[in-house]
Amino acid sequence: MFEQPTHIYLNPVAREKTEEFERFIRDVVVPALEAQRPDLVDRWHVLKPAGPEAVDSGVCTYAFVFDGGTVEDDWELGTLLPAHYGEAEADRLLSGWMDTFVPLSRWRWALEQADAEAPQVGWTFISVR
Repeated sequence: MFEQPTHIYLNPVAREKTEEFERFIRDVVVPALEAQRPDLVDRWHVLKPAGPEAVDSGVCTYAFVFDGGTVEDDWELGTLLPAHYGEAEADRLLSGWMDTFVPLSRWRWALEQADAEAPQVGWTFISVR
């Protein structure tokens, strides 16, 4: 039996920009997905840290979980948003959203603050929606 893959993407967001990050998902991504790909509506969710331990460094790590499909064909915002909003508006919206992310070097610093001898880093998440 063939199992559908689950894709998990971690996104380091500046703590001071989490409301903007979540607003983009709620007000931009959800309407586009519902209109353009209603078959995907129940196959994804976004998680955010449940407690302060994951944001003490000023970086808030969000997890996107996509069930099934391929990232390129089914989940790529660079394809989904232009189909719904048009190229120019999609570029403007995505550009603003990308400003909420922190560089991976800043996220790495946050991860390095964890116990260096631990075999893994983990957080407890709750749903954004």
